Amino acid sequence: MTATLLPPILACFVAAFTAYRLYMAYKLRLAAQQHGCQPATRYKHKDPVFGLDIFLRTGDAITKNQFLVEHQRRYDTYGHTFEALNFGSRAIYSVHPENIRAVFSKNAADWGIQPLRLRNMSPFCGKGFITTDGSDWKLSHDLLKPSFHRSNISDFGPLEEHLRILLEQIPKDGSKFDLQPYILRLYLDMNTLFLFGEPIGILSGTPPSHAEGFLDAFQAGFNGCGLRIALGPLNFLMPKGAWLKACDKVHKFANVYVDRAIEYRKKTSSLEDSQDKTNQRTLLFNMAQKTDNRTILRNQTVQAMMASTETTASLISHVIRNLASNPTICAHVRAEVLAMGDAPLDFDRLPRIKSLQNVITETLRLHPVFPQNNRISLKDTVLPTGGGSDGTAPVFAPAGTLFDTSFSTLHRDPKIWGPDANEFRPSRWENDYSPPPFTFMPFGAGPRQCLAQQKATMETSYIISRILQEFSGIKSEDEKPYQAQVALTAKSAHGCLVSLTRAAEQIVEGQNRQF
Repeated sequence: MTATLLPPILACFVAAFTAYRLYMAYKLRLAAQQHGCQPATRYKHKDPVFGLDIFLRTGDAITKNQFLVEHQRRYDTYGHTFEALNFGSRAIYSVHPENIRAVFSKNAADWGIQPLRLRNMSPFCGKGFITTDGSDWKLSHDLLKPSFHRSNISDFGPLEEHLRILLEQIPKDGSKFDLQPYILRLYLDMNTLFLFGEPIGILSGTPPSHAEGFLDAFQAGFNGCGLRIALGPLNFLMPKGAWLKACDKVHKFANVYVDRAIEYRKKTSSLEDSQDKTNQRTLLFNMAQKTDNRTILRNQTVQAMMASTETTASLISHVIRNLASNPTICAHVRAEVLAMGDAPLDFDRLPRIKSLQNVITETLRLHPVFPQNNRISLKDTVLPTGGGSDGTAPVFAPAGTLFDTSFSTLHRDPKIWGPDANEFRPSRWENDYSPPPFTFMPFGAGPRQCLAQQKATMETSYIISRILQEFSGIKSEDEKPYQAQVALTAKSAHGCLVSLTRAAEQIVEGQNRQF
């Protein structure tokens, strides 16, 4: 009986779904016409109903470290703006600067991330600046912003202390090694120091007892969030037991520091009155001056760690990789660093090393910290361009439309950057060159622009300068073509394979060391 009823039930379901899709398509066309909009070029799906083919192709590209290459191919094929299906819903892919301006700045209130992220990520990190829109996002932003004031990020003393540990560990005899894992470990310590007031001790091998298993749990929790978002309506396919255990482990770790910060708040009227400089520079202790809500503090801190994971470390690794592959440029930058003398490097002196700043900016162009980003329309809205046969008409984006953009593709567009767009050429930034608006977005733009931009670029400047002081030669030992391993950020899939030649004279905190 059941077997005989199944075919007609399925047929009714398909017919109802098809009728619904036709009705919605008709309704969409009417709304688009009212706004003078035309559809963008359509992606040629093998699955014209749900678009699962693009989902599977993207997953395959990620596993093969071809995610950014796959996005580039799509834009090369369909142009700067095209439409596709995302689990049966509408998605618009665009790297046109005017569309990016509309989504990230001009009409930012029409677009958000909460429908995409909050439900999928809440068990791990709750409500915060990564998962919410509107008033909840503003609360998070206002809590975080003071911690990134120059007074809290300009002391390079702790960074120098940890950098010295790294320098003691890496080979200095000209042998080939991968520098990237060392940089990643350095920044696990630096990030936890900035966030919690205590380094996790991964570089020195002396983690606190309550940190046992934390990094594995954090990575599992982080990865689970990404998988749940990628699976969309199919996220029920992901087993939750181990993931929820990892989330709980992360919460317990963060709560240790949250409780310390709240207790410190009770004892001290304000951080300005405190003699503890470490607490004054710690994000969690700064936030605890504004709220003693344990859940809010934990969520903001976990999300801050998510945002800082591998970001500055990946940028530093990419800069070193580019310098190692371009010895003439490296020698020029090193000469300018050494010309600064042996006075301590600080926030005022580092920006004066123009060739280094150009190298960092060019590295951010080719390898943006956040190479891909998306939003979802919170209400019916319009993108200014990309529709019609010539791609210049406005495009209607009804509520629930996914907007996906690739900053990596944007930063390599020959129409913007010229025929050498794929080449590493720091000289393009000479004479304080400024590209057209919304064509260069290594840290995003608009209200949600990364708060840690200055912190990341200045710490990168400091570490690169110190490495150039310590080593007279940085040689690339990587014979493979570059591949990006993409998660929230992008790092080199092959690491940063180099060999280093120690300088005869090295400068450490204003004093020369002879060898």
